[in-house]
Amino acid sequence: LQGALAFLRELRENGILIALGSASKNAMTILNNTGLVPYFDAIIDGTKTASAKPDPEVFLLGARELGAQPQECVVFEDAEAGIEAAKRAGMRSIGIGSPEVLGAADAVVPSLQDMTTVRLLELVSHR
Repeated sequence: LQGALAFLRELRENGILIALGSASKNAMTILNNTGLVPYFDAIIDGTKTASAKPDPEVFLLGARELGAQPQECVVFEDAEAGIEAAKRAGMRSIGIGSPEVLGAADAVVPSLQDMTTVRLLELVSHR
């Protein structure tokens, strides 16, 4: 996703814990190949979960591995099922993409291009 690396770096610099929750069974391979593994404190993928989104399992496992409560977590999602999973988990959500598709999210942004820690806090504090 455009802007993702810069945003991950900023989150890391600000000490914000980051988990990746993906239904893909090759998430680790992709993260290893792109050099992104060091940016994540927890990685939950299809090899660690029994249920796919919209089941909240992937996000709840991520929160548990971070030592966080669900209400302390914010999920970034580009799919409707992921937004529903975040809601079922009791987490706030930010949709990345079309408001028409991701309107159930707490906030929707077109991309991560201009996402910053300050913008994240603005988005989640309005809900």
